Amino acid sequence: MVLVGNLKDLRLANIIQLNCMERNIAKVTVTSHEGTGYLYFADGQIVHAEFSPYIGERAVYEMLALNDGQFKVEAGIQSPAFTIKKPWNSVVLDSLRELDEKSQQATSVPKKIFTILSNQKIIKNIIVSDFNGKLLEGKVSKQLNPNLIAFIWYKLKKVLTLFYNENYLYTILRGKEGYLFVLEFRTNLIAMETSLNIIPEEFIALVNKILRGVD
Repeated sequence: MVLVGNLKDLRLANIIQLNCMERNIAKVTVTSHEGTGYLYFADGQIVHAEFSPYIGERAVYEMLALNDGQFKVEAGIQSPAFTIKKPWNSVVLDSLRELDEKSQQATSVPKKIFTILSNQKIIKNIIVSDFNGKLLEGKVSKQLNPNLIAFIWYKLKKVLTLFYNENYLYTILRGKEGYLFVLEFRTNLIAMETSLNIIPEEFIALVNKILRGVD
């Protein structure tokens, strides 16, 4: 028997629970834009998981983190390996707990960055986005467009890393009325406008000092 569907309609955690509670011998294939993964079940447990380059419990975590994709459940397929020894509910609960903590941190950090830096008088405007150009905090303006900022960052980082073989930490663009600073912090891009009445090196040192205090 083969069952197919979409992860938006039936969550992977529910698929895992169903196969373990029914003590099925089965293989679940998960396909998404991030890759293809496999889960194997026997004796009421997850016995093996693959999601390149991960194998075992970490592979389960990576698949549970997927927001969309297709799944296929095939009954009666034996596992080619046995890489998971923990009970299935512990593997799933630990993974979901880690994903929840990661989600909360991803939500709170951009807001904290924006709040702290926007209170600095020398910063005229600020936005916080992700590397794909999605605005997380702040308002879009002609100068501070998150899609443009992400594009500029990607291009400059690619070129400078290639030629200088070192970490690309920040960039400064000078206009008629002020500077535009762009830097990365964890999974965020920060773009800030200032006047010309600053010393760029001192400004970056101040911002980095502030960011070191962000949890």
